Amino acid sequence: MSEPRFHMKKIWTDADFFEVSLSIQGNDCLTKMNLYLDNHQLEILCSGIEEITNQLGQEFTWTSGSAVATSTHYIALRFYLHDVRGIIGIEVILNNNEEPPYAIRSTFYLLAEINQLDDLSRKLQSFIRGDIDEIHSLR
Repeated sequence: MSEPRFHMKKIWTDADFFEVSLSIQGNDCLTKMNLYLDNHQLEILCSGIEEITNQLGQEFTWTSGSAVATSTHYIALRFYLHDVRGIIGIEVILNNNEEPPYAIRSTFYLLAEINQLDDLSRKLQSFIRGDIDEIHSLR
């Protein structure tokens, strides 16, 4: 089986939020970042993924954090129809808002089939419920 291009693992939890290690792999790059999320943010991502797979032709962008320097991070995942055969493009923008030499600023693209997004959505739901603490998806 091929390597996952989307990997998220809980590394610390609190009553209101949790820290995750997030890895996203493009064709020629691999980005890894630790960030804080909560279930509400992931529910928005999950709903958007389900909407894009149910209504091809629509576009959905999920963001976490902000591009301003006072934010701990900025992530934007834009999902869009790449071609009419059901291939979804994913634009990935990552910025850890750190200063060099610790800065990560990356923009790249992935292609995924609808069934891969369905798998990611199911795994996100399990992650939100607390059934799993790690997601391997978009293989």
